[in-house]
Amino acid sequence: MRAFVVLCFLSVTVPARAHELWANGAPVPDWVKKSCCGPEDVHHLTGRQVHALADGWHVDGYSQVLAYGRELPSQDGDYWIFYKNYPDGSQTPVYCFFAPEQSY
Repeated sequence: MRAFVVLCFLSVTVPARAHELWANGAPVPDWVKKSCCGPEDVHHLTGRQVHALADGWHVDGYSQVLAYGRELPSQDGDYWIFYKNYPDGSQTPVYCFFAPEQSY
C-alpha cells in the first residue's frame, strides 16, 4: 500500500515539475514563464544563431524574418525565441523574442 501511495504522489508531482525545468534540467526562469509560453515552445539561442541584418532579425531554424522593434529585452543577456514547430514542418508565428539590449 505504501508503494502505491508513493507512486500516486509521484505521478501527480512529476508532470507539474517538468514544466519548471528545461530539457537539460536547469530551472526555467520566472521572467520567461511570465512573459511567454511553456518549455516545449522555447528555443534558447546562441549569438551565432541570431543575425541582425538590414531587413530584421534572422534566426537559424525559424523561417520568417523578425522585424526590428519586436524584440523584448533579455534579462539574462541571452537570446530566446518562442514558437511551435509542427510535424509537417510548418511553424507558428513567434510568440515572443528576447534579445540582449546591445544586440543591434
